[in-house]
Amino acid sequence: MAWKYAVFTVMCPERDLEQTAALASSLGLDGLEWRVTKKAPEPITEVSYWGANRSTVDIDDVSSDLARAKEIADRHDLAMPILGTYMKCHEFDVVEAAMRAAAAVGCPKLRVGPPGYDGSRPYQDLFDQAFRDFTKVAELASGYGVQACIEMHMGNITPSAGLAHRLVSHFDPAQIGVIFDPGNMVVEGFESYQMALELLGPYLSHVHAKNCVWAKTGDKDGVAQWEWRMAPVNQGQADWTAIVAALRKVGYHGWLSFEDFSEGDTEKKLSNALSYLKSLEASA
Repeated sequence: MAWKYAVFTVMCPERDLEQTAALASSLGLDGLEWRVTKKAPEPITEVSYWGANRSTVDIDDVSSDLARAKEIADRHDLAMPILGTYMKCHEFDVVEAAMRAAAAVGCPKLRVGPPGYDGSRPYQDLFDQAFRDFTKVAELASGYGVQACIEMHMGNITPSAGLAHRLVSHFDPAQIGVIFDPGNMVVEGFESYQMALELLGPYLSHVHAKNCVWAKTGDKDGVAQWEWRMAPVNQGQADWTAIVAALRKVGYHGWLSFEDFSEGDTEKKLSNALSYLKSLEASA
């Protein structure tokens, strides 16, 4: 039951689509999780993960740009298991356009974001809104045959498996799934890996492979101060040995997608992460 490995192209900001695909192929990856959002205007003088990122499919021209990305992926014998979009669940026109484009190129899944949580609105109000919005998203998913995936992510209403399941359990798992992200769980939403995966059950759709670590930054009035930072997959506080074992135990047979935002050379980070997870997979 070998897993397949992809790179979420957000971690390749200095490379264009062709260069990212060539890198992924040379390292032995199986696929690409394209970053799909608004493109930064050229010329780009300083790249960044979430801003001026060249490895991006343009959401404003998603039909033609995704078709071009598909051609590039095919040339390098790479699959496109999921699209890493940044659209929110209430943006129905954008969601539909992305689903239409995904269906046209045979990409089976894409990410759709739930509401964020910052304390300015009660959680239950946000949940009720998300339920209404994802009811419409599920209808679109059914019509286009493209699954919408909610990522477990700090700062939104689904940071944990439990809270993600509370939302997605109202829907058909063929239409709405969950992206399991243990790196994000270091920051917010930690639960026992195996229990979390058992709870998600058929809603477990995709896995993001990254890591984070909490670092002490000093003291204020005698109280320790901490901040979280990105870390290589094998050097953070998410226990990937335990995660791999739990994924094996629940019978996961899908994709793991790297999104390492720590400092360092992209090629080296990807190569090391792939070797590390494959070694864990082999010994699990």
